[in-house]
Amino acid sequence: MIKTMKWGLCLMALTAVAGCTVHHSFGDHFGAYVAPAEEQAFKTVGYRWDYENTALLYVYRPATQWSMDELETPSFNVNDERLFNIKGGSYTWYEMEPGSYDIVMRRGIFGFEGLGWFEIKRLAEIYLEAEAGKVYYLRYSEIDPPVIDPDLEDIPLGDGPLQLVAPSRALAELKDTQMIHHGRGLLAAQDIEVDESLQQVFEAGLEQSEATDASSPFADDTGLKARPRTKEEEWWPF
Repeated sequence: MIKTMKWGLCLMALTAVAGCTVHHSFGDHFGAYVAPAEEQAFKTVGYRWDYENTALLYVYRPATQWSMDELETPSFNVNDERLFNIKGGSYTWYEMEPGSYDIVMRRGIFGFEGLGWFEIKRLAEIYLEAEAGKVYYLRYSEIDPPVIDPDLEDIPLGDGPLQLVAPSRALAELKDTQMIHHGRGLLAAQDIEVDESLQQVFEAGLEQSEATDASSPFADDTGLKARPRTKEEEWWPF
């Protein structure tokens, strides 16, 4: 434990110097074998969420021998922010603003998962377009093969161990899970970033174009451009 804390302090010091982002889950990386989920048993959210304006996301991991004997858990990251590490036999839920979400699962060593662009191991990555009023079930399992559920309304979505599954499958497995102490919050969708320098260039070009049009020799008093005459309509010496 002390060695792990020392490693964490060293990495944070390196980050401050190098200016890179450290991907870590120190203190929250212990698996179910060391620290099992012991919160309340699964209970549906029901109508206790803003279903008119947000989506609802359940994230869970079935209780298997592999997941329950695990010493270190993978992290669940949304839009470049780590939310929690998912233990075997656990679940949580979030409300989501409508929009795009980049979901990444990472596995590290003693809580350290990467530095900047470098990652110890990326397990899965999916892009989810959340719609208000919809309920999504994300299932994580490293031992089960990907399954295509025929009763999904949309095209099945997943990457390796992380799969979007149908309610029938999810609810059958969620009843054997325990709530973890993370979640029950509101997630914000990705912002559409606009390069300010490109925006300024575009606006400057637009203003210059409008000024050129207004000062054109073919423009009348209203600023509208007149149609140039053809060779047949005016005297042409050549």
